[in-house]
Amino acid sequence: MIRVENVWKSFKGKVVNEDVSFEVYEGEIVTFLGPNGGGKTTLMRQVYGELSSDRGTISVDGLTPQDALESMGVVPQEVRPMDGLRASEHVYIMAVIKGVPRDRAWSRARGLIRKLSVEDKSVEELSGGNKRKILIASALVNDPRYLILDEPTTGLDPKSRRELWDILVELKGRGKGILLTTHYLEEAEYLADRVYLLNRRVLLSGRIWELRSKLSLKYEVVNLMTGERFHVERKEVPHFLSQCDFEYEVRTRSLEDIYREVMGSDG
Repeated sequence: MIRVENVWKSFKGKVVNEDVSFEVYEGEIVTFLGPNGGGKTTLMRQVYGELSSDRGTISVDGLTPQDALESMGVVPQEVRPMDGLRASEHVYIMAVIKGVPRDRAWSRARGLIRKLSVEDKSVEELSGGNKRKILIASALVNDPRYLILDEPTTGLDPKSRRELWDILVELKGRGKGILLTTHYLEEAEYLADRVYLLNRRVLLSGRIWELRSKLSLKYEVVNLMTGERFHVERKEVPHFLSQCDFEYEVRTRSLEDIYREVMGSDG
């Protein structure tokens, strides 16, 4: 597993990560949500070894991140594939850099490009979604046990985003442990086995149903004719509905509701 224990990180006297702990097991997707400047990217950079923590420990299958690079495939937030290369050439070069023997690097590169349905043409000719797929193929080319993705779907159109979601679900089914940051709440709700709400420190964590149970147990009743919304305590729902003289829909609290409540209460 990836294990992060009591990690602190500061820049110029400002605390960016405060006593953060979490784990990622094989065959699950762990998602971090939080505002810009909340410390998500800084935390990811420590997990894959680009930054060192001020305090705390990070281990990947018992090794330091620097010693466990072969176990991790990484797609940083701002990275882009290299122009001037065909899709398969980009993935092949990354395979060689990661130590895959040249006689196997080409077959792996071409196989991943086909699997991810990317046209094997020049990078600059590809859509944003296909460029992201090239980066994921490059991260997977050495068959790592863990995948670390820092906002991989930012800027993608809905179709491309959904295609990447399907890829991640398939990878999870193959036993990959995936650590994901995102600004898209629906993405986290669709993908995550466990969610961490981070704003410098972890404010709330757990499976989505656990997050709901940790906060006030209210349901949302929506007037389908007017769109008016009522927030009703669980025990009061039957009585409230018996008094309704309109068509309604009862909804549980969404991840967006939880996010707004937690981040708002944190100031």
